Amino acid sequence: MLLAFRLLASALTVMPLSEVRPGQQGVCITEWSGGTKISIPVEVVGALDATSPGERAVLVRLVDQRFADAGVVAGMSGSPVYVDGKLLGAVAFGWSFAREALAGVTPFEAMAAIPLPGARSAATRFQREDLSAALKGELPASALVPPLANPRWVTPLSLPGGADPLGLPATSWQALGLFPAPASALPESSEQAPTGLPEGGDMVAAVLVWGDAVLAAGGTVTARDGELLYAFGHPLVGAGSVRMPAARAKVLAIQRSFAMPFKLFAVGEPFGTFVADQPAGMVAVAGPPPQGLPLQVRVDAEGETKRFTFYLADLPLLQPLLAAYLTATSLSYNRGPNADLTVSVAVRSSFGDGSTLTLRQVTAARDAVARVATFVGALVGLLTNPPFPGPPLSSLELDLTRGPHQSANIVEVVPAKRRVKPGETLPITVRLQPFRGAEEQRPVTLTVPKDLPAGKVDLIVADGAAFAEYALRSEKASPSNFPQLLAQLARLEPSSTLVLALELREGGIAFAGLAHPALPPSLAATMSQALGPGSAQRLSTSFAQITRQPFPYPLAGAVRIALEVQPLEVP
Repeated sequence: MLLAFRLLASALTVMPLSEVRPGQQGVCITEWSGGTKISIPVEVVGALDATSPGERAVLVRLVDQRFADAGVVAGMSGSPVYVDGKLLGAVAFGWSFAREALAGVTPFEAMAAIPLPGARSAATRFQREDLSAALKGELPASALVPPLANPRWVTPLSLPGGADPLGLPATSWQALGLFPAPASALPESSEQAPTGLPEGGDMVAAVLVWGDAVLAAGGTVTARDGELLYAFGHPLVGAGSVRMPAARAKVLAIQRSFAMPFKLFAVGEPFGTFVADQPAGMVAVAGPPPQGLPLQVRVDAEGETKRFTFYLADLPLLQPLLAAYLTATSLSYNRGPNADLTVSVAVRSSFGDGSTLTLRQVTAARDAVARVATFVGALVGLLTNPPFPGPPLSSLELDLTRGPHQSANIVEVVPAKRRVKPGETLPITVRLQPFRGAEEQRPVTLTVPKDLPAGKVDLIVADGAAFAEYALRSEKASPSNFPQLLAQLARLEPSSTLVLALELREGGIAFAGLAHPALPPSLAATMSQALGPGSAQRLSTSFAQITRQPFPYPLAGAVRIALEVQPLEVP
């Protein structure tokens, strides 16, 4: 067996769970303040059967004055526990507000059995409608947090500045088993930076984001078996097969707390790649780290331009949340309060097959930063976990602007007349109510198509975002492949566009993910019959004319007015 060969090659002596007895004495090795490793006496309390379905653990007591009136320190996860000179397993969990240092230990038998490679856990599935909901404030940032089943573990997560510009409460991160803490990185030239491959008891970091910001989860190496390293003793988020940099780390200090003591650590240089995130722990392979998903960000605000470069780990379960966090962080960098702002975004997504998608959106609200960030996160979730097979997302580019709140509601639309003739130009007055401003009247025009048949027609005046959603819904065409999904996404318009459209009350059909509007009723009926029952959907309307006018700020609203097209007089 390959697994047995690896264990024999590393000369690891493992204590099987069957040999564990209450009262046995041992030692736990972990990194402490200043990067020094310490030995902590432990006493086996007993076995914990079925801590989760198919999982077992060993309960030990840490017999050390450092843990007086406190529990296990977050960041100790993975610290090896030896009993009678044999590797029992890794410290994996403790309890908040503990008055005694009791720790759950994952048996190393289970860690050694982690499959390589393993299956990848399913990520949250986002829909096109979620993008519009995010910009309207109807999709909270918490929707980007993948649901986990009440993790027992707590892992310190380095966040730049320890702040959260998304406005997520700490409980949202803790629902992932992550404890936000201030971040730091060790310079490459630092003499204090650890080098080489870590060994059992050394601090290690699973890097989620790197570049101009570092987000990393801190834990401890349990054992090294040649080029394989076992760590954490519990999952990060249980993502299964992953690819994220494994980096050296150094414990700077221990923050004591009755609620949850934790290690403050600095992230060093990567030494390999975490390839498994399983219930029994994480496994890394020494070697070059992965490249990650590039995210280029440009922010224009108050006449100043900032540029950032980030890389996201190949972790679809968390990529939407990470992309949103970085968007919000970039927009908030060295700025004032995120309130009453207008924020616009242009997202260029590139894929492994060379195809691209560019979306432009804008919103104005008290929580505009969070709305745009959530929009970016939902888009990343949709593109990295689409409902159809597609090429991988290879890079992202964001152009962001922020400024004072400017917006207007569409209050009323007044056409010069309601009886029109084909070929004529219809003057229209649009009444707008700007944000904290006096009402405005904007004159616009719409040309009636020369070939428009006599009869009823509806004039629709709406902001671009509302019109795009209505048009896509009215077509009833669900995409059936990845290119069709991209084509529908490309039709999403920013609310800073004023759309004027004439809608006919005769439609067409939709089939195979595509809409065929404005078909003569007889042809639509013939095609529906030929395609067979359930293969096509009849459309009730179609658009005869669409005109767009850009605005310098977002609009909100939609108005429908019935018009009558008169027949042309025959000379």
